[in-house]
Amino acid sequence: MRSRRASWTVLGLTAIAVALATLSVATAQVGVPKGKGGAGKAAKGKVKRREPAKKGMPIAADPLENDAAEGLDKAAAGMVHYRLKIKANDGTSLNLVYYPAYPARLGTNAPVIMMVHEKERSSRDFEEPIAELKGQGFAEHMQSLGYAVLAVDLRGHGANARKPLSSQDWKLMVDDLQAAYQFLVDRHNRGKLNLAKLGVLGIGEGANLVAAWANMPGGAVSSEGRTSDLGAMVLISPMADGEGFLLRQVMSALAPRIPQLLLVGERDAISADPVRAVRPIVERPAAGLKLNRVELFDTSLHGYKLLWLEPKLTSSIPKFLEGTIKLKATATWEPRYNLTPVPYDSIQLVRSAKGKEAAEKEKEPKAEEKAKGEEEKAKKGEPAEAKPKEQDAAEGAPAPKKKS
Repeated sequence: MRSRRASWTVLGLTAIAVALATLSVATAQVGVPKGKGGAGKAAKGKVKRREPAKKGMPIAADPLENDAAEGLDKAAAGMVHYRLKIKANDGTSLNLVYYPAYPARLGTNAPVIMMVHEKERSSRDFEEPIAELKGQGFAEHMQSLGYAVLAVDLRGHGANARKPLSSQDWKLMVDDLQAAYQFLVDRHNRGKLNLAKLGVLGIGEGANLVAAWANMPGGAVSSEGRTSDLGAMVLISPMADGEGFLLRQVMSALAPRIPQLLLVGERDAISADPVRAVRPIVERPAAGLKLNRVELFDTSLHGYKLLWLEPKLTSSIPKFLEGTIKLKATATWEPRYNLTPVPYDSIQLVRSAKGKEAAEKEKEPKAEEKAKGEEEKAKKGEPAEAKPKEQDAAEGAPAPKKKS
């Protein structure tokens, strides 16, 4: 008797367990959305399908799209750039000028180049109009070709706090470039550019500095275990010894792994001989990359003057970057783990001359659309749009008298 009761007890508990499991499955199915993009109805309203998070897209609001940012025009059209500040690893404030890729729809396909000036100069060297570029600065010219551009003011230079610089300050500038790179990591994760298409350009001492940064363990590396994002390096008038950074010392290591273009005036008393000395290393077929190139120009110009005044130089650089990073087939976009995010603030928007023209055109209705609208009004018997007083006067119509 007891065994029979125990059997019934087991069967009863089993039945209850099955019933509960069935109820759970049914409840779960009610909450699952049905149809494409639809949502199933639960007891209390609709339950939406949980959308997968976009990889790499940060949760924080974009400072460059913040209406409170100084001088910011969220509806900015055409080519613009931003002046902003970041903090270096030691807390020093650094000024940057950022040119978003144009047109903006390039997004995650946009290549990017960081530009570094020479000693006692500033990022303004990349803004000054160049005759061969029809009055555009070099940074703006590269922006018009579809690149995002970041021009850096080195500590103690440009818009940064000015002070006498020691050899230790120059060593810290290598870390400053890494901080500027971390800013680009943020823009990358927001889908505004592709760090897999990163290049760097340096002039004079700045050329030696970017070479030292590229050769530094962790240079242009967003997180541990990832290889460097640098895919191209342009050195204009590099020096044998640029504030403690020796050119020959790093070329042997860099030539086999980063495509590079060295540009120098062949009568440049400072840089011609050092560049000739490393040319066999850079262009050596066995160790160097086939894309590596050294170009000498028939001039004695050095540094920023070579950039501004040598007509062939401004065409050599885009051609080199196009073959190394812009059209790079393997440069797929993927998020970066930004372990050391760099905050940026004091943002100011600057609209280029072409950007202003584009904005004005966008505000004005197109002539064809305006004419079509007038025709539609005429068909409906509605009065045509009144002409401006200035236009009436130009057509000989008497302007209305002002009331006293």
